[in-house]
Amino acid sequence: MKKRYQLLSMETAYKGFLELKRYRLQHQCHAGGWCDEIQRERVEGKHAVSVLLCDPREDAVVLIEQFRIGAMGHADDPWLLETVGGYMEEGEEAEEVARRETLEETGCELMALEFIGSFFTTPGWSGERISLYCGWVDSRRAEGVHGLDHEGEDILVRVLSFAEAQAALFHQANSTSIVVGLQWLAGHWEALCERWR
Repeated sequence: MKKRYQLLSMETAYKGFLELKRYRLQHQCHAGGWCDEIQRERVEGKHAVSVLLCDPREDAVVLIEQFRIGAMGHADDPWLLETVGGYMEEGEEAEEVARRETLEETGCELMALEFIGSFFTTPGWSGERISLYCGWVDSRRAEGVHGLDHEGEDILVRVLSFAEAQAALFHQANSTSIVVGLQWLAGHWEALCERWR
């Protein structure tokens, strides 16, 4: 049986770089009946697209490094290794975003793209969703600093061997998309090498 919830009220609590909404709601309980009314704030996330770039011909993984406010004060180094990514605009397809962001953040063009899956990042307080892909690029062309000035982006391209990328997992490579992506890549590396080499 499908559980239900009822929204009692919703208001915008803050709108800036992020939008925060306050909800009053009730939902059905696992034991039956309705739970007490609760109030929750939610960061209204968009649908993001993220791409783990690799080059099986060169045994390479292409990542980006940038400063992240969420890691500041919680990690030794708030410059994290990440996958390429960006938000979908109205009417845009996920694969379009993957191609656009790969070029914008690394200067590389995608030669192939494989869908990994979609997931929520932090559903306890955010509505953000990510569609994650694995993309094939020519890692010999991946270098430099990229990003859009008007978005305050300062993105360094990093090319690591497959083994180096796996060793960075849960250290400098420690955010949702890259953790999921590198773990997926570990189980699919040989198959990608056969197909994309």
